Amino acid sequence: MELIDTPNPNAKKIDTEFNENDLADKLNSVDGVLSVFFGPGFITITKSEDKEWDRITQDISSIFDKL
Repeated sequence: MELIDTPNPNAKKIDTEFNENDLADKLNSVDGVLSVFFGPGFITITKSEDKEWDRITQDISSIFDKL
């Protein structure tokens, strides 16, 4: 799992295919995640401006490690 930069500094995407409903619930529960968007073969995660990617990335990686 890799978080990939996007033109928006507060959004990153993940190239992947998973069950959207279960994964969306888990990702939206991460402190600092504002939204989760599923596209064809990728996910874009937007964070709040007051949170740092380092902490959010650890929490997101933990979710994917358990899949």
